[in-house]
Amino acid sequence: MQIPETLIIMRGYPGTGKSTIARTLASALHIPLIDRDILRQTCVHVLGDLPGIGHLSYELMFALAREQLRLGVSVVIDTPLTYHTTYEQAQHLAYTFHIPLLVVHCYCSEELQRLRLEGRRGQVSTFQITSWDEWLRWKPRFEQFETEGCLIDTAQPLDDSLSQVLHTIQELHTKQVQP
Repeated sequence: MQIPETLIIMRGYPGTGKSTIARTLASALHIPLIDRDILRQTCVHVLGDLPGIGHLSYELMFALAREQLRLGVSVVIDTPLTYHTTYEQAQHLAYTFHIPLLVVHCYCSEELQRLRLEGRRGQVSTFQITSWDEWLRWKPRFEQFETEGCLIDTAQPLDDSLSQVLHTIQELHTKQVQP
């Protein structure tokens, strides 16, 4: 399946299924996936857990996305989109390349989020949240801001979520073409 050039960025709390949706979407569309957690883990492995390593991983994430877009390739960015400044950077990138930006908002019930967080212990990098208590300490850092996009309840079947995102991409491009 092919889509017109689009910048897709994930948004949602840890454990809400962002990475599952992002990987499924990138695979279905045969487009690159840039996972901020992988970049951060690699930076920590190579450089150590230095101050600013999180910022470095965001800079690398956008540098890689910029290069893919320069090549004319759509891209999926897997990040919680915790900070408004990250959203602004994504907006600027889409504007620079004259392409639509799609924010895919992932959510689920707190019960399911908790099960997912606690179920991934030992399966993720050392800095990812793997307990409800850890999440509650981290949650105040998650900046609340409005964005347009596609709202996905990740408790629903994965195929339904994929269809919903693809439909939203089509709508974005239809709006962009209309005068």
